[in-house]
Amino acid sequence: MKILIQDGLPFVTAVLIYRGKQLILENMLLDTGSASTILSTDQVQKVGLIPSPEDPLHEIRGVGGVEIVFSRKVDCLSVGEFAVEHFEVEIGAMEYGIAIGDCRLQAAALMVNARRLGSVQS
Repeated sequence: MKILIQDGLPFVTAVLIYRGKQLILENMLLDTGSASTILSTDQVQKVGLIPSPEDPLHEIRGVGGVEIVFSRKVDCLSVGEFAVEHFEVEIGAMEYGIAIGDCRLQAAALMVNARRLGSVQS
């Protein structure tokens, strides 16, 4: 797994699998302050992950303001060699990018030996 440091923030590439379709998500912020993983509607619609009338909407708040999202379980979300199956993500407009914030993925990603990270400064 490579972590790219941009403006002091860690970014990774993740792979999302939803209903058997795979999507590579580049430049995902590894957000240690976020309680959940938030994905851009524009990105995930490529694999058919779109809102349905049955999806409840949630309001989330953060440093960037308020976002209206819906939740959905995906088959798998992986970062490097670490994967979490049947993983719940939130999907919203996300005009500022995409963020991995769930503690399970963060813990897995951060347990990697620092020498193996391949961290790159930009």
